Amino acid sequence: MWIDTHAHLYDFSDNDIQNLCNRVDSASVGAIVSTATDLKTSKNVITHCVKYPGLYGAVGISPFDCEVIPSGWDAILEQNLHEHNIIGLGEIGLDTTNPRYPSFEKQLPVFEQQLYIAKRLDKPVIIHSRGFEKSTAEICRKNGCQKAVFHCFTGDFDAASVILDYGYYISFSGILTFNKAAIRQLLPKLPLDRLMLETDTPYLAPVPFRGKTNTPLYMQYIGNEAALLIRKSPDELQAQLKVNFNTVFNVCIK
Repeated sequence: MWIDTHAHLYDFSDNDIQNLCNRVDSASVGAIVSTATDLKTSKNVITHCVKYPGLYGAVGISPFDCEVIPSGWDAILEQNLHEHNIIGLGEIGLDTTNPRYPSFEKQLPVFEQQLYIAKRLDKPVIIHSRGFEKSTAEICRKNGCQKAVFHCFTGDFDAASVILDYGYYISFSGILTFNKAAIRQLLPKLPLDRLMLETDTPYLAPVPFRGKTNTPLYMQYIGNEAALLIRKSPDELQAQLKVNFNTVFNVCIK
């Protein structure tokens, strides 16, 4: 079974999620990490994780949602991390690729405070970083971050090497199935025991659904393509990814 380590399900209706949960077995999906981007979506993630078996959650404030946050947000976030099946902070990080995003000066303290919480509570973090992955990895290291997953990775080999040197993990999305994507050449060069896969639902649907709304039900297309690229069987890859997931998030998916 595949594990979708990053999906945004917070806007899904109860009917949508129930339908998803009813179909995951037939799509060879064994677990899904529902990932938040702010306090509101964190609350939705918590609600879904309580209600639907097979869902795990990550709560946090993303770099594009840190412009206006209430006082005491860090205490709220810390409380959220004690809720049922909440296994990490995410997505959090740094991104200045879009001028509409908050400035780096606003993003950095929010990011570092969340890294502090993660360190104190011994929780892994799910990192969003575009444009300067190496610097983000260095900031994680400087702040004592022990376990991090760089989600939807699109960086180069140098960036990947820094992330791996610091003991962190790299996750690939449906971009892996796009014929011209550079990460198709990168994946086989990386150690299997530091990899994860994700859909990043509802974005980045894999081929043959590219351009449509994504869903965790498409994990098999990403996983099968990854297995092909690294010349392993899907079963072999699934087994290693399960070990990686359990190691990082301190769970026991069988």
